[in-house]
Amino acid sequence: LGSGCFAEVNGVCLASAPQVPTPHKWNACDASGNTTDADDLAFMSKYGISKCMSSDYGTDDYWAGAAELCGGTSKMASGAQLGSIADYVYNTSGIGTSNKYSLTFDSTKAAELGLPSSVGFYLWSGEEYDSGLAYIRSFGSDGTGWGYNNRFDSNRLAVCLGD
Repeated sequence: LGSGCFAEVNGVCLASAPQVPTPHKWNACDASGNTTDADDLAFMSKYGISKCMSSDYGTDDYWAGAAELCGGTSKMASGAQLGSIADYVYNTSGIGTSNKYSLTFDSTKAAELGLPSSVGFYLWSGEEYDSGLAYIRSFGSDGTGWGYNNRFDSNRLAVCLGD
């Protein structure tokens, strides 16, 4: 393991066990994901976020909370890195940012990475889609999917990268 790794898989160094982030609350985000609020702008700059979450989606932005927890979007797992994690727990290769089904989930390998031991969980990526959506990887009983999901969803886990 690398010095800053809780676990390492396929060259991906996890800084800690994945966890549900505390949501970030935006002060003045418009429907397009823009803001002129100084605190919002500073937060976005500090954590590498290009769009704030529109108040049309509510006030709790768990994806932005994941960015804060990890120390920025650049310290969150990318889609390809989440694919490497999926390769490991499904005993396959080449998932990347695709969907792959007819797979068997290995709960022992998932536990080694600090992931839930049962399927039906999601991992945030550090990749935004727009002001209300960010990319996630799903882990299901028959396989894994890649797509975008609401940033206000509270049951997604942050995957922070170590050095």
